[in-house]
Amino acid sequence: MSDIPRSPEPFFRDYVPAQMARLKGTLGERSSVGAVVFELVEGGAWSLVLEGGAVHVTPGVAADALVRITLAADAFVPVIVGGAERLGDESGIERQVVAARVLTVDAERARLLREAPGSVALKLRSGELVHRLVITLGSGAPKLDNPDCELECALEDLWAIQSGTRNAFELLMEGKLLLTGKIELAMALGAALG
Repeated sequence: MSDIPRSPEPFFRDYVPAQMARLKGTLGERSSVGAVVFELVEGGAWSLVLEGGAVHVTPGVAADALVRITLAADAFVPVIVGGAERLGDESGIERQVVAARVLTVDAERARLLREAPGSVALKLRSGELVHRLVITLGSGAPKLDNPDCELECALEDLWAIQSGTRNAFELLMEGKLLLTGKIELAMALGAALG
């Protein structure tokens, strides 16, 4: 078992800021133009902002959210903690902490996120289980029951995309990544995050 907290509160309050602190040399004194919000459907939300090169976490949903990631409590450990554990030794810290990419977008990419509001659902298969996350662009409320776009893939494939060993286009062409709904929303998210 790793030293990564398996409970959301210490994960976001302690672990994420500590991981982001490892990026201090590359972040300099940068500040984010908005927040990344992680929210559990059953309760609890944490807003992350970058101020002077350090991440600050506050409870609740920030009004200036660039991206809001909503998931069920039972998906937290397999998806969020599992991803952090798996990617810990395989990639650089900037890949480990996905929020770092959102928090470091420039004003133009932030504008893209805010002007393409909507929700993208990720259905992540892991054996017989399917975990679901909803990523909402901008500060709108997540559309949990009727997202604008849906992406489906194996959890392993999501981790491969995150680590940089695979790209979404390859997986799409191989039929391992399925897209339905407003595909331009998924494209806007990908373009904004580079």
